[in-house]
Amino acid sequence: MVERDDLIFGVNTVREALEVCPDRVHKLILVEGHRHDRLQKLLTLAKDAGVPVVFQPRDGLDRQTDRGLHQGVVAIVAPVLFSDHREIVRSVTDGGDTPLLVALDNIQDPHNLGAVARSAEALGADALILPRHRSASPGGTAEKVAAGALRHLALCRVPNLARTLEELKSDGLWIMGTAGEEGTPLRDIDLTVPLAVVIGGEEKGMRPVVRSACDMIASIPMTGATSSLNASVAAGIVLYEISRQRGETTT
Repeated sequence: MVERDDLIFGVNTVREALEVCPDRVHKLILVEGHRHDRLQKLLTLAKDAGVPVVFQPRDGLDRQTDRGLHQGVVAIVAPVLFSDHREIVRSVTDGGDTPLLVALDNIQDPHNLGAVARSAEALGADALILPRHRSASPGGTAEKVAAGALRHLALCRVPNLARTLEELKSDGLWIMGTAGEEGTPLRDIDLTVPLAVVIGGEEKGMRPVVRSACDMIASIPMTGATSSLNASVAAGIVLYEISRQRGETTT
């Protein structure tokens, strides 16, 4: 099956694509009559990489991005490449490092997907695992929110997340789910072991079949009146604590 090209937008997102993987950028579309230095920089990067450039009225970019915050720039890029989760674990382990994978269950908001990817890449995760169904797509909006992280972080798409977690267990990883205030406080869990962290969906959290595949459930103790956290905020807190325990974060 031939996958269609993806559309990404926003200055930082497009700049990352042009700098990191210009060979995967098929076309750059800029708003007509632009006078911004940041857009001129993108034009220069595209020309240096041999990427075709076209100019369109702003309403054309509005339609293509469903009135997303495109900042006057859109790019047509090759589809995101997906990796094999077990190969990533083997590669990380063979390199003498401790694997850290992040799995998303029922994350259907592309803003949350992009925000989780940004935290995961910044805090040292090796890959992001996405179910084939009931999951936001790593395209347009998610790419913009991720600010380039989706072009640096390995992505895995799997048909059955619960089965994938069992495979990761057999490869020596511990599976840790997150569930609001239920479970063991995050700070009391040894997070230096080979680990896959499961972040549940925006409304219902992890599905029961996925929860049952977890070795442990972590909670984030909270002292304020707020009873729950957005999925991407929770992911950021969890990933920071993992990084802190592993000695990768100094402040």
